[in-house]
Amino acid sequence: MHVEVSCKKCGRRQRIDIGTPTAETEAEHIRLVTERLSHQPSFECFGGHFEFSAPLPHFWEIHWETLATDRSA
Repeated sequence: MHVEVSCKKCGRRQRIDIGTPTAETEAEHIRLVTERLSHQPSFECFGGHFEFSAPLPHFWEIHWETLATDRSA
């Protein structure tokens, strides 16, 4: 699955791979991805800057309307 994410700090937007649901439903997979990005202690943005806090909700905005499975990406 892929979705577009934009950075509120640098303004860059990129399509990222959020993995493939395994045993869980698509909705549960999305919830788990969101939870992980909300608790990740630090990250390097695709715009090149490094932050010492989680990307969500302060830096990244996920554009769920662009969500596509690997078959349609």
